[in-house]
Amino acid sequence: MTVVYGYVRASTIEEVKQGSNERQKELIEKFCSERNYELRIYEDQARSGASTDRPAFQKMMSDIDGANIVVVAKIDRMARSLIDLLSTIQLLEKKGIGFISILDPGIDTTSPNGKLLLQILGAFAEFERNLINQRTKAGKEKARERGVKFGRPKGKTKSGKFVDESMVLELHNKGLSSRAISKVMGCSITPVLRIIKNQREI
Repeated sequence: MTVVYGYVRASTIEEVKQGSNERQKELIEKFCSERNYELRIYEDQARSGASTDRPAFQKMMSDIDGANIVVVAKIDRMARSLIDLLSTIQLLEKKGIGFISILDPGIDTTSPNGKLLLQILGAFAEFERNLINQRTKAGKEKARERGVKFGRPKGKTKSGKFVDESMVLELHNKGLSSRAISKVMGCSITPVLRIIKNQREI
């Protein structure tokens, strides 16, 4: 039996009230029913796609070894950033897990055409990454000239929350690299490496 993890997300409570998540679920349920796939739904409510620091998304990624395919109704439900999206899809690919977006023709990594599209997305993501790096570097240089200091308190994610050590260890035990874990957790690689190192010393 093919096991599908369906992911649904609404950015605001208003979208949830207007039935966005329910419509996404209906599409995914219909897709799986027509193919006799076993479905498990992961749902985030009022969570922005600008970050991967979403409870249901992180739970899905920690459970990911149990899936054959991850399905979304529309690709922007998975992530707003092309870099985050590609990073997640590549992680799935490494584990032999497909990714399908129902309303985006061609976004199906279980097909040859979908794999080709993934390579094209990779090229665009690299271009986006270079642009972001250039803008970030220029912005930091100007800020430093004004005396601004950079850095984040140890062990915190980009959203300011402390890194969940148990989640880090669980993902590590599932075979994810430190860099992949930091992407899923929405933090730098430094606290991830520290948590794994401390666990080994116990």
